[in-house]
Amino acid sequence: MDGLKAGSVRAVVLTYGIGAEHESLLASLLAAGMPPEHVLVVHNPAAPGEPDPTVPPGCELLRTSHNLGYAGGMNRGIERQLRRGCELLLLLTHDARLRPGSLAALLGAARENPGFGVLGPALVHVGSERPFSFGGIARANGTMAHRRERPGGPVAACDWVDGGTMLIRAAALARTGGFDERFWSYCEEAELCLRVRRAGLRVGVVLDAVAEQAPGGPRRPGAWAYLMTRNGAAYSWRAAGVGGLLFAGGRAVWQVLFQLTRVAAHDLRLRRGPAVEPWALAVGTARGLLDFLRRRWGPPPRLPGSGDVANVTPPEEGEGA
Repeated sequence: MDGLKAGSVRAVVLTYGIGAEHESLLASLLAAGMPPEHVLVVHNPAAPGEPDPTVPPGCELLRTSHNLGYAGGMNRGIERQLRRGCELLLLLTHDARLRPGSLAALLGAARENPGFGVLGPALVHVGSERPFSFGGIARANGTMAHRRERPGGPVAACDWVDGGTMLIRAAALARTGGFDERFWSYCEEAELCLRVRRAGLRVGVVLDAVAEQAPGGPRRPGAWAYLMTRNGAAYSWRAAGVGGLLFAGGRAVWQVLFQLTRVAAHDLRLRRGPAVEPWALAVGTARGLLDFLRRRWGPPPRLPGSGDVANVTPPEEGEGA
């Protein structure tokens, strides 16, 4: 493995459900020189009693009691890997795909740029060269967006990187702690990167490293709208203060009204197709704003359009994990 000695790097791969999407990712890590004993697979089960995913010999599997979301699942893996000692942690979700040479490029950039606490690859949509993200930006009003235009330089500074493919220094985690588990999923990587930058380290994208990523929002529109609204408001408050919070609240109200207008247009047959998606987005956004105001955190409640979000409740005491 190029860049840093192999023993200084460990990986956490977060899986969910019974699919085998993680298998090609693990194979690519091992082919790139990652020692199998340095790869930890953390599995969030989508249903009680779900069978464990298959992992290559030498890799370790850590099964959580229920679906802890991204933040909780990753934190369990981070804690275990840090106890074993490492300089860098590579955090991946099972649907991420690092292209050949990308791991070496990330590690080389980490070696040559010690001032960066978090690095990520350039992201493209699965099976294409269409840009998904050249790093995230945070606007003055506290909102976030993916940068779609390719910047210059071998390492381009940004405000945050997507949590599906993130290389983070153990030293950065020592200063900031892990992911905020109240977020559960969505926006937690941006919030962690905000703390990293405020701790005096930089965040950037390594342009010679490329990974494929597929947005998950369309699979769970109601839950996505809920978490993006609630967690986005929390991020805006932390990043931009009162002004950010007011902007986030106003944007959520506008989004609810817009989606309800789409529902009405469907009902009046002014638009084709079902009104399921706009209704799910409206309900999820409204509930997300309400729950932010009343400080309800953790996984999303039962919502229309929850999609593949399931098994978020801990097992009853006495049941097997």
